[in-house]
Amino acid sequence: MALERIDVGSDEDRFQAKLHQMRYDFVLDRLPRGANVLEIGTGEGVFTKQILPKCGSYLGVEFDPAACETARRHAGQAAEIIVADARDLPFGDNQFSFIVCLEVLEHLGDFQAGVRNIHRCLNVAGTTIASVPYRRVGGKSEVYPYHIYEPGEAELISVFRQLFTDVEAYYLYFEETPLMTFARKTHLRRALGVHRPYADLTAGMPSATARLRIGRKSGGMNISQLIVARGKKPLA
Repeated sequence: MALERIDVGSDEDRFQAKLHQMRYDFVLDRLPRGANVLEIGTGEGVFTKQILPKCGSYLGVEFDPAACETARRHAGQAAEIIVADARDLPFGDNQFSFIVCLEVLEHLGDFQAGVRNIHRCLNVAGTTIASVPYRRVGGKSEVYPYHIYEPGEAELISVFRQLFTDVEAYYLYFEETPLMTFARKTHLRRALGVHRPYADLTAGMPSATARLRIGRKSGGMNISQLIVARGKKPLA
């Protein structure tokens, strides 16, 4: 597994901080009261601090021992966080009612093993939410060296549908006008005079990040894919 760390609380990359917080809010809006939560990939505990007060019980796992220790310090004594691999979770079957796995699967190489472990550890009535960088077709990232394999859109949905009866796909996207979409897809953003919003987005300018949305249908440039899965299927 390859490691990558972004601290939303202090990171100077305002664009990435905004993206992370939107995913966090998406999860918190869907977290049932009193849930028995497993967070896969705590990083340095930024989301742990937000989700912990809303849980019935909480357990976090992190592959990197140093990040795991930092997460424990950030989250406080109430958070139990252990070193573990998402591809081989050290828990019994059906142990959790809610599992969250944000921006982790792309680091695993074998992302299917991560999804299978989520399925195994989730109870029959439970819900899981996962997110990955959006790709139409899966492959290794050309931008982020720690993303060993980013699953493609249909590929990710298919793996979840093999294991769950109710799978909803959402998209975190940058809202575009039809001209902006055309210019982006034809690589004519500067020629058509619509390059500034994208530069402002990368810089994390509020005027641009205000156009970020999460929805069942995309209205522009996709950035992340989010999966909400329920209805655990029995394995054959």
